[in-house]
Amino acid sequence: MEASKMENSVSSSCRGTDTFKYFSYGSNLLRERILVNNPSAKFFGIGKLTSYRLTFDTPKDLEDNPWFGAAATIREGSPTDYVWGVVWELKMEHLRTLDEQEMGYKAYQVIVEVGEEKIPCRTYEMYLEPNGDKHPSPYYLKVMLDGAKQNRIPEDYVKFLESVPHNGNQDPPPRYLKIMELIEKFRQEHDGGL
Repeated sequence: MEASKMENSVSSSCRGTDTFKYFSYGSNLLRERILVNNPSAKFFGIGKLTSYRLTFDTPKDLEDNPWFGAAATIREGSPTDYVWGVVWELKMEHLRTLDEQEMGYKAYQVIVEVGEEKIPCRTYEMYLEPNGDKHPSPYYLKVMLDGAKQNRIPEDYVKFLESVPHNGNQDPPPRYLKIMELIEKFRQEHDGGL
């Protein structure tokens, strides 16, 4: 396995510390979303992962699709491909909760450009065999777009996300409703200030 993609590892730079960096590119772009299950998450910066591309997949034989459509994942791409996302710094105690949230995805380490720095980060890639459906629900895309705008991801990448075709499903997925409920509760408990 190449040096930039080490499965199930946490950056060696984090050993002996109580935190790790996580590169998010899907629903965890939204600050309130990641804080629901991982309350120690702190914004570290926006990051660019090169030689990868963003795509959407739906696992084959998925009995219960909590988003009513495809979910974001990354795949190795060409040297000109890239994915923008948010780098969060989390306490090691939330490594387990993050892994549980990312069920169906394998964890590994990548090197992410944050400004002029190259930061080792944990990220996730869907490992389940896809069924060919690459269209996310409009609700899933909304969570991603809200997070991208909230964290000031570059405008050209936001436009790219806005151009992703969705499946047109107008029924709010149960996961979306649950997340919105938790986000609202979180905002109330924190007086809207994050």
